[in-house]
Amino acid sequence: MAASPTAMASLLLRIQEYRQKYYHNQLLKGLIFSAALLLSVFLLVNTLEYFGRFSSLVRGMLFFGFLAVLLFSFFQWVVQPLIHLYGLRRPLSDEEAALQIGQHFPEVGDKLLNTLQLRALSGQQTDLIEASISQKSSQMLIVRFSDAIRYQENKRYVKYAVYPLAAIAMILLFNPAFFTSSSDRIIHFQNSYAYAPFSFKVENQSMKAFRNEDFTLRLKLEGEALPQAVYLVQNGTRFKLTTEDSQHYSYTFKNVQRSVNFAFEAAGFNSKEYALTVVERPSLLSFDVNLRYPSYLNKPAEGLSNVGNLTVPEGTVIEWNFNTAATQSLGIRFENDSVLYKAAGGSGERFQYRKSVRRSSQYQVQLQNDDIPNAEQIGYYINVIPDKHPLLSLENFQDTTLYNYLVLGGSISDDYGFSQLKVFYTVRREGASEAANPQPKSINIPFNKTVNTQSFYFQWYVDSLQLAPGDRIEYFAQVWDNDGVNGPKSTRSRVINFAVPTRDRLEAEVAKSAQQTEAQIEKTLKKAQSLEKDLDNLEKRLKTNKDFDFQERKQVEDIIKKREDLMNDIRSLQEQNKAMNEKSKQFNQQEQSSEIKKKLDQLQKLMDDLMDDETSKLYKELEKLLEQKQSERMSNMLEKLRNKENNLEKELERTLNLFKKMQMEQKMENVVKNLEQLADKEEKLAEESQKNDKNKNSEDKKNKNEELKKEQEKIKEDFEKAKEAIDDIEKMSEELNEEMDAQEEEQEQASEQMDKGMQQLDKQQNKDASESQKKAAKSMRKMSSAMAEAMQSSQMAQMQEDIDALRDILENLITLSFDQEQLMKDFKGVNLQDPRFVKLGQDQLKLQDDAKVIEDSLYALANRVIQIQSFITRELNDMKLYMGESVNGIRDRRLNVATSKQQFAMTSMNNLALMLSDVFRQMQQQMAMAMAMPGKGKGKGKEQSGPSMGEMQQQLNEKMRQMQQQMGKGGQGGQGEGNQSEQLARMAAEQSMIRKMIQELMDAQKGTEMGQKFGNELKELSEKMDETETDLVNKRISQELIKRNQEIVTRLLESEKAMREQDEDDKRKGETAREVNRRPPPAFEQYIKDKEKQIELLRSIPPTFSPFYKREVDAYFRKYQAAN
Repeated sequence: MAASPTAMASLLLRIQEYRQKYYHNQLLKGLIFSAALLLSVFLLVNTLEYFGRFSSLVRGMLFFGFLAVLLFSFFQWVVQPLIHLYGLRRPLSDEEAALQIGQHFPEVGDKLLNTLQLRALSGQQTDLIEASISQKSSQMLIVRFSDAIRYQENKRYVKYAVYPLAAIAMILLFNPAFFTSSSDRIIHFQNSYAYAPFSFKVENQSMKAFRNEDFTLRLKLEGEALPQAVYLVQNGTRFKLTTEDSQHYSYTFKNVQRSVNFAFEAAGFNSKEYALTVVERPSLLSFDVNLRYPSYLNKPAEGLSNVGNLTVPEGTVIEWNFNTAATQSLGIRFENDSVLYKAAGGSGERFQYRKSVRRSSQYQVQLQNDDIPNAEQIGYYINVIPDKHPLLSLENFQDTTLYNYLVLGGSISDDYGFSQLKVFYTVRREGASEAANPQPKSINIPFNKTVNTQSFYFQWYVDSLQLAPGDRIEYFAQVWDNDGVNGPKSTRSRVINFAVPTRDRLEAEVAKSAQQTEAQIEKTLKKAQSLEKDLDNLEKRLKTNKDFDFQERKQVEDIIKKREDLMNDIRSLQEQNKAMNEKSKQFNQQEQSSEIKKKLDQLQKLMDDLMDDETSKLYKELEKLLEQKQSERMSNMLEKLRNKENNLEKELERTLNLFKKMQMEQKMENVVKNLEQLADKEEKLAEESQKNDKNKNSEDKKNKNEELKKEQEKIKEDFEKAKEAIDDIEKMSEELNEEMDAQEEEQEQASEQMDKGMQQLDKQQNKDASESQKKAAKSMRKMSSAMAEAMQSSQMAQMQEDIDALRDILENLITLSFDQEQLMKDFKGVNLQDPRFVKLGQDQLKLQDDAKVIEDSLYALANRVIQIQSFITRELNDMKLYMGESVNGIRDRRLNVATSKQQFAMTSMNNLALMLSDVFRQMQQQMAMAMAMPGKGKGKGKEQSGPSMGEMQQQLNEKMRQMQQQMGKGGQGGQGEGNQSEQLARMAAEQSMIRKMIQELMDAQKGTEMGQKFGNELKELSEKMDETETDLVNKRISQELIKRNQEIVTRLLESEKAMREQDEDDKRKGETAREVNRRPPPAFEQYIKDKEKQIELLRSIPPTFSPFYKREVDAYFRKYQAAN
């Protein structure tokens, strides 16, 4: 009983499925029938209208009939199935469905209907009926009722829709107007249509015209019969179209401002109405350009209006502000760039675009709205000026005399300016490996950052690099521009070498300079002799010829010109000798002794004193006399000038002799030191040879011996150079009439031992080679020592001889002064008629002869003693002149002139005696110092730094105490007394030397802060030392002397300590850097002047010039610079 309701429910569900599928099938069938009917009616209606061209009434009936068919078919076959399907209206009942199912399934037949009827009675009958229902339901469940509906059966109805559809498609393919025209007439059935034998066809694809532009309308007529004219009807006005051919017509709407409605008329027929719509074309009204230049140009931003072609520096930010009309978007397209850059829209129709330009290009501005882009292309060009590399031209001047400085000059130019200008250098030391590549150092060169084309000048003093012989500097200049976009770009010059010659080459240069200086002295001497001869000839000519004619005038002019040439030669001589001395000192040529350096300075001073201001004044007076033609006064002037030139000639002879002597002494000192150095090298080589003798490896020993042999050959080569120098010294000594021992035996011994040592090294006899090398070193050292001792003893002997000669000259000069004074008094006591006048005149002649002897002796001494200054010989010449004028006055019996000249001569004698007395004192001190330091000159080429003055005074005090003790012990005897006298003399000389050192220190510090602080103290010490010197000379060694000297030592040591501390404090004090005015070398002065002119020209460029004109001006000046 429980199964009956379930079977019946399933049965009812199967019926419901059948019902839904039934209505679905009805809907599908209705759609097919509707499509078939509507397509058929559509084809029928259009065909009737196309061929029938009915009136408005018929077309209205066709239109509404078509709508009625459309509504009927849609309602009957589409809407009703949908209503039944969704239950909006009573659907098919179960019994009706059962009848349809029974008709389709014979096995079901009436069973389903009977079952449904039994179900209706199940609520009133017995269980037997329900059992029957359940049994029948179960039997019918095996059949799926929905299968009675087959969708595929609808395929036979599709053909009714396909046929009309195919017909419509074919007609549309070949004659679309068949439906368009007829459908249009049916839809617009209320319109009246005249059916002309032709049709109007507008060929314009778009009926849109742009405001303020012309629009050409093109019309084509199609048909069997065509009219002769066509008119355009607008607002009741007819306009005839332009005939182009029988079918084509055109009409131009001029300057269209608004939309236009129009139609065509031809042969009484009208077309439909057309509409011409007015649209706006996008247009550019104006634009502004703002240029923001790169900051490194220091150029203010610039604004331009309606300027599209631009010339700007690289990196400039360009901002366009466009003012447009009827524009919805704006873009910029650059050359070689496919991207269209959209401008940002602002308020209204304003657009803005910004770009940093790096290269030149064309660009186009493109406008766009909903209808169309701009008609014409808007194109411009941006000329981008790239930041070029800077240009650098370098000229340099090198100090090839002292190798102290370099001068760098040149010009730099750039389009926008510079950031750096430097010189890079690398010092290559002599003997250093070339493979080493040290990092270059740099020095900034000053320049003007505001000038784009300028010259630079830099004087570089390289003394701080402490260049030694053989060193060199590699340097180059490099300039950077101020490119702030791509980064600074640089340009560098070529690499230049500044090389200091090797020591051998420097020695050769100094020797060559010495030869040139000697030749210059001889040349100048010959010119002085020639000038003196010309003066003498002219003087004699003027004495014989009282008339001053053209020939004498010409001679005077020639003499003045020769005098000027002579002065130029003397100046050249001074500069040449000064340069030679500075070069020798610069590189410490063979480490010259202080004595040689002092003599070189004295010789330079002697050359500097050759130019006499008094003589120059006399020549100026001679020029004035030449203009005034005063022959008598000119004769006296010529005599004075001749005496002056005679003195100059003797000074030049003396300078030449002293220069030769100095060169010999300098060469001798160098040879002595070279021999000492060679001896040291030979001894070291001997030690290496002996050390290699113990080498057990024969191959290594042989290779080492080869190296030792090469070193021996180098030493021998240097020794041969020393021998050549000794030969030169020997020739120079013969020329100066001095003896010189060349040590030939030791020379041969040293050469022989070195040759022997090399042979023994070849035979691997290292021990014997070492002995030979030691002997060679011993011979060299013996040569050095003997030559040094010979030179010192010769100098001492010559010094003693000169002191004796000067003492005699002083005595004779004093005697001559007294005799001249007495004779002057005697002349004042006589008159011209006095018989004694003749006798006194003879005495004056005798004094003149005595003066001649003194003159000859003094000039001979001056040729040997460099301490005798030029002013001494000038005073001697004045004495000679005054005595000669006195004799002339006596001869002419001009007593007043004679006595006045005697007075002048006596004054010159006294002055000369004072000067020579000072020289005599200097020579004595020098002799005493040489005696006090007998070992001087025997060192190995380096002077030891001596003790301080306080230590020297302390040592001297100790000697005095020892002497006091010896004298207290009563040392008697002639020999002992003689030794004490000699010791006291030496101590006095030492005390004098210390006092002189203090005096020199006072002179050196005069006017300085230290001099003001310690001057009085040093002066008191000097006075006390003078007292000590007097006591020693008088052999008074008392306790008071010892006490005084102890006080001197204490105060002197304290003063030295205070001065040292003061000096250290001064060194520690920071001083403000001061600009040192350095004068460029003469060879570079003209270059600097030219560059300064160019700078002034460049500075005159008006600052308002545009970049184009500034570049043109820069280019012009670069061409000017290249041409000049």
